[in-house]
Amino acid sequence: MKYLLTLLALTGSVFAEEVLAYPRVYWENSVKVWFWVAVIIYLIVAIPSIYFAIKYRYKKGEREEGEHIEGNTALEVVWTVIPTIIVLFLGTYSFANFVKQRNAPEGALELKVVAFMWGWEFEYPNGKKVYAFFNPEGFTAPEEQKAYIPAGKPVKVYLTSRDVIHSFFVHPAKITEDAVPGRITKLWFQINKPGEYFVFCREYCGTWHARMFAILKVVPEEEFNKWLGGAEPAQQTSSIEANITTQ
Repeated sequence: MKYLLTLLALTGSVFAEEVLAYPRVYWENSVKVWFWVAVIIYLIVAIPSIYFAIKYRYKKGEREEGEHIEGNTALEVVWTVIPTIIVLFLGTYSFANFVKQRNAPEGALELKVVAFMWGWEFEYPNGKKVYAFFNPEGFTAPEEQKAYIPAGKPVKVYLTSRDVIHSFFVHPAKITEDAVPGRITKLWFQINKPGEYFVFCREYCGTWHARMFAILKVVPEEEFNKWLGGAEPAQQTSSIEANITTQ
């Protein structure tokens, strides 16, 4: 019970912190829970094993004949039931976090992103587009090639590709998804702190793969709406997914 309470406290502390981005927090939370469960199980198994290995180590002339053990039903029930509970907890908890990672919250800003060798085309709900091209000289870009994103608002991305398979990796959110020619894939993210953040391609796609990036410029929502042209991003008259399908 003591270990369980400690585990739950660690789990809750992650959500109590102000996080930089989602769904990063769900991934990190799952990793921490699995890590501490693994550590606790290791200590429970390793410490007695080391103790008994030392205490009952072989000594010439002592305990050279082993004792016959009939079995212990209560012990067998315990070491069957407890691992089963742990496995069910880890599976249920991880799946709940996975669902949060995959499903965008209501009211998310929808973006269409098309990958190409070697850059990204961002299309906003009102039709405004931003093109982010590779830069062979470094990871910098002019202002017109930066994709503006509202701070603290979820963004749902519909991905596809014009040529080969790419992968859209939002660095601060620790989320990635393949952009596949002829298919639509999806991901979502939310960055809470204004600033400039990177998107990289994580699928080798040719000569300039290492320089295929985009800069997300995260700004307050009022500034984003002004940049977008006064349109309210949450109010959309048509689905971006349908728009991708028709192109």
